[in-house]
Amino acid sequence: MSEHCALVQPISAHAALADAERRAAERRPVTLEALSRPMDIQDTLWWGATVRDISAKGIGLSLCYPFKAGTYLAVDLQNQKGTRRTLLTRVVHARDQADGMWHVGCEFVKQLSDSELELLI
Repeated sequence: MSEHCALVQPISAHAALADAERRAAERRPVTLEALSRPMDIQDTLWWGATVRDISAKGIGLSLCYPFKAGTYLAVDLQNQKGTRRTLLTRVVHARDQADGMWHVGCEFVKQLSDSELELLI
C-alpha cells in the first residue's frame, strides 16, 4: 500500500501580493447594482448582484449564489447615470464571504475599451 503526502502552506501576505501582481488590468472599486444569469439555461432567473470592482478585463460581483468556475454569465449593469449594458463574462472563481454572500470573479469574453469602462463607472 502506498502512502500519499501533500504539502499545505498558509497563504502569506507575499502570496497575496504575487496574486495581485498577476492582474493584467487595474481594478476600479465601484458599487453598482447588476443582474446576472447563466447562459447555459435559457429560461432561468436573473440573480441580483452588487459590482465590487471592475477593470477592462473583468468584474467582481457579490452574489448569494456560487456560480461554478467556467460558467458563462450575462451581467446586466446600470451605471449611476442610468446607462444600461449587458456584458458576457466567464466565472473564474467564487469565494465564500463571512456575510453569507459569494464573491464571484469573472473575466469579460470581450475586453472593454477605456471609453467603454468609463461609461460604466
